[in-house]
Amino acid sequence: MTKRKKKFDFKKIQGVLPYLLTGIVTLAVVFVGSLDKQNSDVNLSLDSFAASDYKVSVDQLSELYVIADLSDALSLASASDAASNYVITNTMYNAGISLAGKIEKPSLTNISASRGVIEYTVEEGDTVDSIAAKYNISADQVRWSNGLKTKEIEVGKTLLIPSQSGIVYTVKSDDTIDSIVEKYGSNSEEIIALNDLELTGITEGAHILIKDGTLPEKERPEYVAPVVQRRTTTTTYTYTYLGDTSERQNIEVVGYYRIGRGQCVDWASYMRPDLGGLMLGNANAWARNAAAKGYTVNRSPSAGAIFQTSSGWYGHVGYVEAVNGDGSITVTEMNYSYVPYRVIRAIIPADKVGNFNYIH
Repeated sequence: MTKRKKKFDFKKIQGVLPYLLTGIVTLAVVFVGSLDKQNSDVNLSLDSFAASDYKVSVDQLSELYVIADLSDALSLASASDAASNYVITNTMYNAGISLAGKIEKPSLTNISASRGVIEYTVEEGDTVDSIAAKYNISADQVRWSNGLKTKEIEVGKTLLIPSQSGIVYTVKSDDTIDSIVEKYGSNSEEIIALNDLELTGITEGAHILIKDGTLPEKERPEYVAPVVQRRTTTTTYTYTYLGDTSERQNIEVVGYYRIGRGQCVDWASYMRPDLGGLMLGNANAWARNAAAKGYTVNRSPSAGAIFQTSSGWYGHVGYVEAVNGDGSITVTEMNYSYVPYRVIRAIIPADKVGNFNYIH
């Protein structure tokens, strides 16, 4: 009996063919592109860049680009990783290219465990803006990555710099990739790829790059939370510096707010920005100046109006929150009784309401 030859099954190797082709093309590119540097110890490893004083050749950059492009075209699992290698190396290359086609080490002390994070030592003449421009990121991203409330930096200080647009984040004990993405933006695949987290995952204390991420307002180092101190009393307070017009009932301290210089006009301007932008002067001139600009000024309160008195050295203004059923009004005001930045909520009794002007 004649044995039938076994038919070659092409489908069995079809799954590995893209990887095989990529490997062959990559080896060819590396071999041809490296013919002019046989005596060099520099290769495509990012570790080798660190060992060679961070010098990146034009050929190496081209090789990394080809590898990243092929990986993406063939939809390989390593495509994100290859792309990240190229992005980081390109950032290094663009930081300060020389005539020799290599870059010299720019104030770059090392690359941390995360490939997306660069450690930068501040040099004489550096500013937050100049560092941000060097790495093509924003000044806020530099500040937020390093907990800087202002743009002041000290020579010799080590900063954590995102290798591309985003923020450097220090992992907390209860963080997960998903919780970081939900809170700060980006996406899990990019965070994993840019920070080599495929095998290790995230660990507490690690510095990672969140690409295109942003800090919520309350986590920004420059954020100042109002100190809320609430108390309610039924005592009637009368301060003679404003005469009997200053009588208040049911005073409640709402909080302290860093607005302007913490004066009554700052709060009134904050609540009514249309008036605040008119430069109406001290509080004792607000009614006169507002009327001259076409605003209605009378002795009848309404919610949303500014109440004003000319008593005292500078007068006083505040904001009418509501007109109550008994004829009294509920107001909020800053610097009442000479406490800058403090905002109170209180009731002005019905028999004192007519002592004020009201700007509508």
